[in-house]
Amino acid sequence: MLLRTYLPQILMSTSIAMAGIGLAARAAKGDEPRISGPFVHDNLAVYLVHGPSMPGPAPLTLDEALEKGTVKVVETGTVAELKVENTGGEDVLIHAGDIVKGGQQDRVVTTTFILKPKSGAVPLNVFCVESGRWAARGREDVARFASAKEMMPSAEAKKAMKMSLLADHDVSRVGSRRMDSGAAPDAAGLSTANVNEPVQRVESYVRAPNLQGEIWSEVGAIQEKLSKSVGGKVNAAVSETSLQLALENEKVAKAQQAYIDALKDKVGGDADVIGYAFAVNGRINSADVYGSASVFKKLWPKLLKASATEALSAREDADTAAAP
Repeated sequence: MLLRTYLPQILMSTSIAMAGIGLAARAAKGDEPRISGPFVHDNLAVYLVHGPSMPGPAPLTLDEALEKGTVKVVETGTVAELKVENTGGEDVLIHAGDIVKGGQQDRVVTTTFILKPKSGAVPLNVFCVESGRWAARGREDVARFASAKEMMPSAEAKKAMKMSLLADHDVSRVGSRRMDSGAAPDAAGLSTANVNEPVQRVESYVRAPNLQGEIWSEVGAIQEKLSKSVGGKVNAAVSETSLQLALENEKVAKAQQAYIDALKDKVGGDADVIGYAFAVNGRINSADVYGSASVFKKLWPKLLKASATEALSAREDADTAAAP
């Protein structure tokens, strides 16, 4: 019940432990999910979660909205908080793990919610994924962010982001009015309470100071592992600490694509796939389960890319362990 107070209906879980709770809740209602797979490439094994889905189309992703120019993500002068505003006429899914590129330093979003049309400026909780920079990078706009094409490729970092929410002693207040509180779900299975409420601002919100350090440490570990895996340094000369730029490295992109080409079509035409779990080197990593198959299908390429990156960074010289 604690998890349901601050997780929106669209996102049942972002860790394998949470997935068990979310699936158990569905099963208790008579909606027994089933698992297909594993679908395997190299050291990455993917399992699909099939189950009942809310009807209706998926909202825009943050990256789609940024490309259309209907959403603005801007600096506030604070490392841990940005502002986001939806000026368009469509719902936009802000997803935990989205990496926004630009500003004074690249950031990763820590919470998942729906940003309604004409939202006004809403606080956006983030962690930094580019230590040291606090100025313009090349010709990028120092005041705003241009894209959100990558997701955080690290289970450890995702755990830290969850802990940043649980650090609040009154966790039931975190976004509860917007994300739950009995509000009826819309066609995509998303809570649609008063869109003008400051859903991200929680005055008693406490961010444990060591969590940002953990994120920076994990970024460095990812870069080091990717460099070893692809046989060359992936850190970008213009900003060696930027995770986003490391993920754009040509060798990384080429190695990722082998995983993506092998697994991207596994969702196929199934209308009941609402999530997935994945294993790396024979060990379960994490899972994401949603209330809407259309939402999962739209997110699948980005989720798969992040999973491929995790597998690539953990690829070992020894024989790949069997998929669990």
